[in-house]
Amino acid sequence: MRRLSLAGHPGGWPDAFLLAFGLHEGGADAFVRHGIACPPSVERSVAKRRAEYLAGRRVAVAALREAGAAVHDVAIGENRAPAWPTGFTGSITHASGMAAAVAMPNRGVRGVGIDIEDVATQSALEAIVQSVVDDDEYRELGDIAQRIGWPMALTVAFSAKESFYKATAATVGRIFEFTALKIVGGDEDRLYARVAEPLASSLPTGMEVAMGYAALNEATVVTSFRW
Repeated sequence: MRRLSLAGHPGGWPDAFLLAFGLHEGGADAFVRHGIACPPSVERSVAKRRAEYLAGRRVAVAALREAGAAVHDVAIGENRAPAWPTGFTGSITHASGMAAAVAMPNRGVRGVGIDIEDVATQSALEAIVQSVVDDDEYRELGDIAQRIGWPMALTVAFSAKESFYKATAATVGRIFEFTALKIVGGDEDRLYARVAEPLASSLPTGMEVAMGYAALNEATVVTSFRW
């Protein structure tokens, strides 16, 4: 397990914790060894899901302890979201063979979201263009794509909207589409966006937000949003 600095992301972040894991690491003995409970829904799932869940809880516990919470596990709450302990909030994310989490006291913080994604394949890029970004957003991503290439730029757009969703889902209280957030610009480590439909009284149409992004390596990106 290692630290993942989010210092360049907007909003002021503690380090996240990042863990590489293998699909064989989701057995019952592994849960016992790390002191993590395996919920029935996870126990009945495939090996990949069990390994992801265990790795995600391990990094969440590490992040919470760093933030000052005396915890040994993070249970499943409503809508299968992590049940963060009283006084704290956080976010867990997975990509191929890795899990990451960040946590912090919730004083003055409504929600946080981080997301790691493998850079999209060609078929996935087509899906992003069709369902995640519209023509205006595609043009706004042009400058970023010139620096990091279209596959990574479009992956960043998808991931940033995922981070926004994670951070705001509890407040909104319903599923909303990618079109609810419109990308209006970006630079070397941030995407700027505008809420495109009324999501909640604290997330009105026209509200402007900034989301952070960075490349973990040539094949993986990380994004974040806190508010």
